[in-house]
Amino acid sequence: MTNCFLILFQVVINTLAQLLLKKGVGMINFGESLWKLLILIVSNVYIVGGVFIFVFSLLLWLYLLSQFDLSFLYPFGSLSYILAAIGGWFFFAENITLCRGGGIFLILIGVLLVAKS
Repeated sequence: MTNCFLILFQVVINTLAQLLLKKGVGMINFGESLWKLLILIVSNVYIVGGVFIFVFSLLLWLYLLSQFDLSFLYPFGSLSYILAAIGGWFFFAENITLCRGGGIFLILIGVLLVAKS
């Protein structure tokens, strides 16, 4: 049960990192000079927070790789596609089309099949 929680936790925090990065880059004008752009990036709390969470997610991923077969573990990462689509819709008003929704459903079915194996 703990391992299942850790797998899902890793997926959630990985997605959270991506959402924070998306929020942060939305606040930056990429037409600035390289030096100004670097200062804007490293001073943006959303980007910095996203990077720190992403690094933590990576460390947890490395631990999980030591505990599970890659062929079992890797498909769970695709749950982040589902969470990112929901997060994009909720936080950034991104559109989830019928086709995208169908793809999300197929991903979910695939992960469930892998989890049962």
